[in-house]
Amino acid sequence: MASVRPFRAAYYDSASAGELGSLVCPPYDVISDDERLRYLARSPYNAVHLILPEVAYDEVRSLIMDWTSRGALARAEQPLFVAWTQTFQMPGGGERTRRTLVGAVQVEPYEARVVRPHERTHRGPKEDRLRLTRAVRTNLSPVFGLYPDETASAWSAANVSGPPLAELTDADGVVHRIWHITDPDACGAVHDALADKWILIADGHHRYETALAYRDERAAAEGNITDAPWQRVMMGLTSLDDDGLEVLPTHRVLANWPGGRLDAFTATAIESPAAMVEALADASPDVTAIGLATAHGLSLLTAPKSADATPGERLDVAVLEREILVPTFGADQAKLAADGVLSYTKDAFEAMAMVDEAQAAAAAILRPIPKPDVAAVAEAGETMPQKSTYFFPKLLTGMAFNPLDE
Repeated sequence: MASVRPFRAAYYDSASAGELGSLVCPPYDVISDDERLRYLARSPYNAVHLILPEVAYDEVRSLIMDWTSRGALARAEQPLFVAWTQTFQMPGGGERTRRTLVGAVQVEPYEARVVRPHERTHRGPKEDRLRLTRAVRTNLSPVFGLYPDETASAWSAANVSGPPLAELTDADGVVHRIWHITDPDACGAVHDALADKWILIADGHHRYETALAYRDERAAAEGNITDAPWQRVMMGLTSLDDDGLEVLPTHRVLANWPGGRLDAFTATAIESPAAMVEALADASPDVTAIGLATAHGLSLLTAPKSADATPGERLDVAVLEREILVPTFGADQAKLAADGVLSYTKDAFEAMAMVDEAQAAAAAILRPIPKPDVAAVAEAGETMPQKSTYFFPKLLTGMAFNPLDE
């Protein structure tokens, strides 16, 4: 099944580059224009200079070489895994810690069912990230993958102990701690613990598909060299059974609302945004439940789930597309997003406030997708609409890099 190995990571040397907290940034696709400027100004070595550079992509490799010559970047002398914990507060209260191992995963086409997608992707971002990868010949940001492991055998095999190599608190208040696992026996045990697992991509589908395309290009040019670094992709791996793994919903905001096709639902008026969130939380998992905000007020839409529906077809976000958006707009969510009709937010109250303040015509408020349902969709070989899930917290860019040349 999965082949996960330690890798000769490149990483920041704090003695020359400064504190790690000033050097890391979120993944490129969640950084706003204003945030990008702030990260650029935070440090000349901040990772945003690599993933959203001010210079042409061809010049970013020279930037990496310059940072290396200045001592800001170092290269591990031997292969390692990065052990990474993220401690955070849940929106409703309570502290959680998510545990992740970062390694180099053999890239496989989805058809092999070793690495599995859970969301649809778009062509544009993949072409952009492929141009950058060709230029830098490095994985700059980790893909985030999930694997079944009820006994936490892989994390236990890493034998994480002692003080962390680095610790930082990000802008969301998440406390990140990392360790380098260099002991060959521990690295071998991690590899063996993951060898019978499949991996579900939680975040970074475009990065993974970029790695596949890049692997094929290098193999065509150089031959299919089995152990070449470009045969693998840097991936952060968390157990599906990890207590700190949280799947949050991503809500839909619509610029237009021509009335809506709601014949398939029972609509119940809701008095307030707080009552909407509560009503969705209380709704039975055996029915479809979607919150709808329009200029006419708030409604909870419910409908029975079809007994013969597939795992993917049963999801609220799929029903929203199939029964409301396509009949109303004649297009799926991907097309509506590309046309600027649909946008996303992880904050339900923000979505409803935008409608109330006439900044949007309508909003669909969704429940989080339970982790077993995420796994069931992948097991069935299906995918969800893009941005069906929001895995919090994100894996930061800059904790480690994966050079794709020896």
